[in-house]
Amino acid sequence: SDAGFYGIQILKRDAEPWQTVEGIEFRSVTIEAFKGKQGPCVERNQAVIYRGPFKEVLDDDNHRMERGGRYAVCDKTYNLYRKPPYREFFEFIEPLTPVPLEEAKPFDCSRTAKRHPKETKGQNYNATTEASTCCDSGSCC
Repeated sequence: SDAGFYGIQILKRDAEPWQTVEGIEFRSVTIEAFKGKQGPCVERNQAVIYRGPFKEVLDDDNHRMERGGRYAVCDKTYNLYRKPPYREFFEFIEPLTPVPLEEAKPFDCSRTAKRHPKETKGQNYNATTEASTCCDSGSCC
């Protein structure tokens, strides 16, 4: 990640070394990495929810997230998580009122904070909806 790559994964690691020199084993390793994480951290009231499978995850930028938590992220991180290899592990929450990029304020990426639903839905959000049936037959399972 120091070279500007993100999403680094080991795709293949040979079990047997192809050469051993003075006790040091050399193996063939294939990795995958993505480029393009440059840019400013700006606040657009977006949130992500880490789905799992692990209890918590720590990304290369030190964002620590517990499974099921709703976290504030900058626009750059939000858009990175929407791409491979991350997208299948997160739910993405856009704000009810979009924040245009040109109006976005700086975001402090040095910390990980939970995002209160009122930050994405609005302080006065108070919707009530009818309950939906949980099964096709109309009776709750």
